[in-house]
Amino acid sequence: MNINFNKFLYNVLFTNLIMGFPKMQTSFPYFDIIIFGVIAIFLILRLKNILGTKTDIEDPNFTKEQSGKKFSNIIPLKTNINQASSTEIQKIIKVDPQFNVDDFLSGSETFFKMVLECFVNGNIDNIQEYTKPSVLKSFKSAINDRIQEKETEIIELNSIKKHEILSVNITKISIKIRVLFETLQVRALMDKDKKIIDGDKDNEILVKDEWVFERKINTNNQNWVLIETKSI
Repeated sequence: MNINFNKFLYNVLFTNLIMGFPKMQTSFPYFDIIIFGVIAIFLILRLKNILGTKTDIEDPNFTKEQSGKKFSNIIPLKTNINQASSTEIQKIIKVDPQFNVDDFLSGSETFFKMVLECFVNGNIDNIQEYTKPSVLKSFKSAINDRIQEKETEIIELNSIKKHEILSVNITKISIKIRVLFETLQVRALMDKDKKIIDGDKDNEILVKDEWVFERKINTNNQNWVLIETKSI
């Protein structure tokens, strides 16, 4: 009778692992530890034989070029400028060597979120320093109308699908950058009885906004200021 020793030992060891080893009278204090060590080595060798050893973990068919195509929705911030404005960006750097496109886009995105939050809460004092008075006035007017009608506005920013520089305008006194925000939002307006009179609080919509930021040249104040907003 042929006996598969590996299979026999495998079954015995697993049976003892599951059911527990019988109590053995021995004067050797570390007998159980040695037994478990033997089991561990045996299982490792068995797994190695079954699964094999992979020495090359990189798929030669998966190139960097293919990776870029596969994850084309993941774009570094520095590429979020169109070809027409790329030259203008270089002009900005000539005027302001410290200008960084990534930092600007990151900052404008943060400010975009802040404005939405302040508008919904009805408190725009925190954005006053970075917003042109005429734009601030339009925000205040919309908030006051909402308060007067005892309405509640819901704006939930779920994701930013696109955020890019559209154009750059440089004059002797200032730099202006037009930015596109394409976002998925939940928008709804409720009356005093909490009845929805506009929008839908259960479904998101695609919202497109163009904002223009300006910074003065050769001044102590180097903050970017929101000077124009437009929904498209």
